[in-house]
Amino acid sequence: MQTFRKYLGGAAGNMAVALARLGARVGLISRVGDDAHGRFLLRYLQQEGVDTTMVRTDPQYPTGLAFAEIHPPDRYRVLFYRKPCADIQVEVTDLDEDLLRGAELLVVAGTALSQPPSREATLWALARRWDAGGRNVLDVDWRPQFWRSEEEGRRLCDMAMGLCDVVIANEPELAFAGGSDEPATAAARIHSLGPAQVIAKRGAAGAIGYSTAGERVVVPGMPVTALNTLGCGDAFSAAYCWGLLQGWDLSRCLRFANASGALVATRHACSAAMPDQNEIETLLAVGPRALQKE
Repeated sequence: MQTFRKYLGGAAGNMAVALARLGARVGLISRVGDDAHGRFLLRYLQQEGVDTTMVRTDPQYPTGLAFAEIHPPDRYRVLFYRKPCADIQVEVTDLDEDLLRGAELLVVAGTALSQPPSREATLWALARRWDAGGRNVLDVDWRPQFWRSEEEGRRLCDMAMGLCDVVIANEPELAFAGGSDEPATAAARIHSLGPAQVIAKRGAAGAIGYSTAGERVVVPGMPVTALNTLGCGDAFSAAYCWGLLQGWDLSRCLRFANASGALVATRHACSAAMPDQNEIETLLAVGPRALQKE
C-alpha cells in the first residue's frame, strides 16, 4: 500500500510541537516562504499552541521541503529541497530580545548553524542568553549534506556548545561533536567546552546521560513495536527539555525522554505523533502493554 501525507517536520518544529503538547509555553524561531506550504505550517503551529511571533514569512525564499520514503520499521530515505529555503534566512533582526531573555530555555538545532545568516542569528541568541545567565540546549542535529565541510561543522558546533548548558546527540552525532567513537571520551571533550550535561540518544538501546558532577546514568530502551523511527530523536529531546523545565534529576529526565521517543516509534508521523504527558506517564507506569489497545 502506498500513501502520501503532509506534516510539519524538522528538528526545531518537531520539538516545538512536542513541548507544546507536554504543556510548555513555547515559541519557534524560523522563517517560512510566502507560499501554500508556509501558510500550512503557520496554521499548524498555531493550532498546536506554538507561539509564532518569531516565525517570519520570507518574501524571497520558499518553504524548505523534505520528502521521506518510509519502509517500516526503520528504513527510510529523505530527499531535501533546501537550496535555497526560507528557514535558513533567519536574521538577528528577526529576534525579539525580550522574549529570548525571558525564556527559561533556548533550544537550538544544529542545522540552524549550517549557513548564514541563520548561523549568526543563532550564535547571537545563544551568546546574549549565556551572558545574561540563561539556560541553553543544543541538539546537535548533524546533517553533513547541509554543510560545506565537516571541519566547518565541527568549528561551529564547538562555538555553540561553548554557549550551552546541555548538549543532546545521537551516537553518530556524539562521535562527531566529541571527536571520539567512545561515548565517555566524547562526553568529556564536550564537558571541557562548558556544558554541564551531555545526553547520548541510543535509539532502541535507550540513552546515557553524563554530567560534570560525575554522574553517568544509563537508561535501557523500551521494547515497543516500531512502525517509523523518524521523529523519535526530536521527541526524546523535547521531553528531556520538559524534564529540565520541571527541575527533574538526570535519571528522571532520561526515563521520561526515552518513553517519549518510544511512543513516536510506534506511530506514522513526526510532529503529529508527539505524545502528551499522560501518554508518556502511562507508558512508564504500565509498560509497553499500554500500547496494545492502540
